[in-house]
Amino acid sequence: MKSRLFKILSVVLAMMFIVLCFASCKEKKYDKTDDSSTESQTEGVTYPAKINPLTGLELSESASGKRPVAIMVENSPSARPQWGLSTPDIVFEGVVEGGITRMMWIYSDVTQIPKVGPVRSARHDYVEIAYGMNAVFTHWGGSRPAYSLLKTLANKGYIDVDGKYMGTNGNESNKGYYFFKDPSHSSATEHCGYTNGEYLSAAMAKKNIDVNQTKNGWAPYTVITEGERIPFSSSSAGTCKSVTVVFSSGYKHTFEYDSSTGLYNNFMNKDPMLDGNNNKQMAVKNVIVMYTNVSGYQTSVKDDLKLREWDLTSGEALYITNGYGEKITWKKDAQDAPLKFYGQDGKELTVNKGQTWIGAVPTANKELTQIVTEG
Repeated sequence: MKSRLFKILSVVLAMMFIVLCFASCKEKKYDKTDDSSTESQTEGVTYPAKINPLTGLELSESASGKRPVAIMVENSPSARPQWGLSTPDIVFEGVVEGGITRMMWIYSDVTQIPKVGPVRSARHDYVEIAYGMNAVFTHWGGSRPAYSLLKTLANKGYIDVDGKYMGTNGNESNKGYYFFKDPSHSSATEHCGYTNGEYLSAAMAKKNIDVNQTKNGWAPYTVITEGERIPFSSSSAGTCKSVTVVFSSGYKHTFEYDSSTGLYNNFMNKDPMLDGNNNKQMAVKNVIVMYTNVSGYQTSVKDDLKLREWDLTSGEALYITNGYGEKITWKKDAQDAPLKFYGQDGKELTVNKGQTWIGAVPTANKELTQIVTEG
């Protein structure tokens, strides 16, 4: 009898031990070495504190849990080569007026922002993308609709950094300013404005901007932190040695795959896109082409008729990496919701570690997209 009771008791204790171990393992996350080692989150994944949620690469301890910074940068011929083009975590590009494109460079770590520019004026669609990420939106001036939206968002506590009020036509010796002009880039004053991480940190402090990220799920995708994703499901994927996308007749991007680096080199109208700081060609791990309906801005104000309006609700897209491409989708559920990309399985898109270029290409130009499968 005692032997039977002993066996039963042993079984019960073993089961309790397994349950406790399971609960302990389930609750365990990344080890924390100090109070600053907080975790950053995006939908469906928790990153260790020192991992950049936009690239999956190392992030400085001081940047962990902080809001990203989004900077408006010009892309007209007079603006090239842009300072810092090779450095953003994400380059987001889309059509504004007259067929030209403008870029928004997004960084997780403000301290790592080098000299960047030419910094240019805001457009309302970019403001909405940045707002959905709870990014600190940075610009030098803006269109009337952009300022109208920023004013509305300011009532909700969303504060931007504007070179129109915090910049100078002088050089860095002018104290108390956070944006400057460098005439060595261009004789036209609108093509030579710049800033950097040190200035932007000071500008945010000056405006009492809360730099801590309070929004969950703000990143547009999930980064694979271990291994690489190649290839994709055979039903929706194919080889992609280069892809050409057309924003307009004068703005055509070609990304060519370099198997030696695993990156896609960026060309604009067949010319290499170079960084004005170091003459390095822009090359990214991930290329995302999101198709969106682009129309004229609906307004009774004559000066605003030239502006473009993006349909920021949902649509089709392409994800390209490691010599392969996959059909995906995107959506943005509300003005304050982040832009999100999804795979064929309907789950949030997972991308490979590294920098990403995202292009909001007019749906009308979708058939002009050219993919080279061999090369």
